[in-house]
Amino acid sequence: MKERPILITAIIISLVIEFAIILLVFNKICSKRLPEQSIRLIIDIALISLIIIKRSNKALLALAGLHILSGLLIWNKIHVSGMSGQILSIYHFAIALVIYFH
Repeated sequence: MKERPILITAIIISLVIEFAIILLVFNKICSKRLPEQSIRLIIDIALISLIIIKRSNKALLALAGLHILSGLLIWNKIHVSGMSGQILSIYHFAIALVIYFH
């Protein structure tokens, strides 16, 4: 993985932001959305481990697709979430592009 520093950086940023989102949502809503976010985090970690250990291009595509799907789902709820929803949606689209086209 030494020859893929952009991918490693994008994955680290992605995990840090995922943990921050989980903590912020947990502090605001308590544990109502924690199961969905935990499942998403487990899927992220499983795909990342496949990318790093097996160098799987299919896992790269799945991780990018997961971020695009998340961005689309957040984009659908922008009228409720406002500016933070727009920022998160754009983040998911951008990180998906960086992960797949690193």
